[in-house]
Amino acid sequence: FSPERMPAGGVTGKVVHLVDLASDDLFSFLAAASSALADAEVEQTIVFVNTPTLNGFLPRIHASVHVVVTPPARNPLRRWRWALRTFRAEVGRSDTGVVHLYGPLPSLVGTWVAHRAGVVIASNHSPSGASLPAWVRGLVPLVRRMAITRGAPLRAVAAGASTSEPIHSLAVLERPVNPELFSLPRNEARRPLVVTGSHMGDSNSADLFAQLAVLLGGEDLGLAFNWVGHVEDALRVRLKAAQVGVIPVRSATEWAERLTAGWVYLAPGSSSGALPQLVEAMALGLPCIAVDTAAHRSIIRHGENGYLCHTAEEIVTCIAPLIDSKELRLKIGGAAREEVEQRFGETKFRETLFAAYQLPPKASRAA
Repeated sequence: FSPERMPAGGVTGKVVHLVDLASDDLFSFLAAASSALADAEVEQTIVFVNTPTLNGFLPRIHASVHVVVTPPARNPLRRWRWALRTFRAEVGRSDTGVVHLYGPLPSLVGTWVAHRAGVVIASNHSPSGASLPAWVRGLVPLVRRMAITRGAPLRAVAAGASTSEPIHSLAVLERPVNPELFSLPRNEARRPLVVTGSHMGDSNSADLFAQLAVLLGGEDLGLAFNWVGHVEDALRVRLKAAQVGVIPVRSATEWAERLTAGWVYLAPGSSSGALPQLVEAMALGLPCIAVDTAAHRSIIRHGENGYLCHTAEEIVTCIAPLIDSKELRLKIGGAAREEVEQRFGETKFRETLFAAYQLPPKASRAA
């Protein structure tokens, strides 16, 4: 972000969030950000466009935040028209200081609303705009530049380790890890157990994990494998055929508790969308092995707080000493937990958020 573009004395007035994407990762970020701003006594409104998984999320929103949910409609254009009318009304209803735009399409249309109202834009970049037509994705940077040059000051705040091109300068505000994870005790299974999983379902990671389970199961390591969390029916069959245990869970807390039985956490996927689960596994103190990607390199230092591998053979090479040595598992897992606590702890998140908006530091308080 560009501090020189912010109003003198920091942002004042209401914050309005426009949310289109429905994912556990985004919801977790939004809950943390809105709660922190509520603790700073900032008035907020959240406008949700798509609402398929809101029931489990709404209780996590601070009680002081005004939540507006778009009514269901078969026609997505009708839903968006209603949401944008509401968004414009909320922006103009009282002294709005900042808008937060979650996802490429909100970034595109919300920028124009903010520009016309002359308010600051905090643009929360989605990990990928792949679900949008190419022409829409191409327009997002253009509209942002126009907003900079034609009125509204722009301060871009990216959730997670985004590689989006910076607009002037970019502050990366990384979603904090649930502080309860740092205190959950490890409860290793009797038999060497390799674990992984997903909150929302990750077909690519599940498929790769099944393949690796077949390959690694043939090694003389006596390994068992568990997938923890949601998975589609077709992949459930594939996982079970590969002798992988599939453990459904009903909450993020249960997901974490199930992972603590693991000896090693394996992150087989290459997409940045799987990074939050890897970070949570590290927060639990699990020694983690991940496919060598830019996203995984952003958090793992090979041989220090985890391992990065290119091939199944390299994974075997890294797993074997971890299975043989509990001391090594504790060492690598402890380093992983320390790294995550320093970088993804709630204190760090709040410090970065409040500094971005020039707000005085505030401690967390109950809703």
